[in-house]
Amino acid sequence: MKTKESYLNTPVGLLKITVKDDKLISINYENEKININDLTLNDNEFILEIKNQLQDYFEGKRKDFNIQLDIKGTKFKKDVYKTLIKVKYGETTTYKELAKNSGHPKAYRAVGTALKNNKIPIIIPCHRVLKTDQGIGNYNGGKWRKEKLLQIEGVLT
Repeated sequence: MKTKESYLNTPVGLLKITVKDDKLISINYENEKININDLTLNDNEFILEIKNQLQDYFEGKRKDFNIQLDIKGTKFKKDVYKTLIKVKYGETTTYKELAKNSGHPKAYRAVGTALKNNKIPIIIPCHRVLKTDQGIGNYNGGKWRKEKLLQIEGVLT
């Protein structure tokens, strides 16, 4: 099956959703101004389900996702992402705790790099990772998006 793309307007901006073989391979934050009304979106059932789950999340109706993911990367990255997915809606962890819980206790800086390269933000919730001092830290979609996602989840007011 070939790769399919679609777009979704959200409170954190326009998301570009990419799927292949009924697995989600990426969600990208689009910084360019794209009018999705000008696009022909031939969304299949799987893409529509992803969009519905994301919309429910942004409306506070969904706390976890039930979507097949195609997670790419090294064993280390996969360990980090699989551990991170277990951090529940409205909860946070730190880079150091995530490193420890994923079986790589001294690799908290490498955890930050893995999160920076996360191809499936929101669903692999790197926004739930804070600095040890509970500071917000960085986010590949921009600090404002991380803050907005944490507000949606009730972590920040």
